[in-house]
Amino acid sequence: MDGAANDLRTLRYVAEITRKVAKMLSRTRYQMLVYLLEMTAVEAENLANERDPKRARPAEPPQARG
Repeated sequence: MDGAANDLRTLRYVAEITRKVAKMLSRTRYQMLVYLLEMTAVEAENLANERDPKRARPAEPPQARG
């Protein structure tokens, strides 16, 4: 597997973990951070898929906001 594709998937994982930690922040800051992390995760996944389409992850259903 291409190292860059693996690095981008790792970035997505880090973004998901950071999103969970961000719940400790105020609501407004949390929402801004989640938006940034979601966009980063989407971009990283798209780049990883372009570089290694055989390992593309299936699309995940949107999560409920709470």
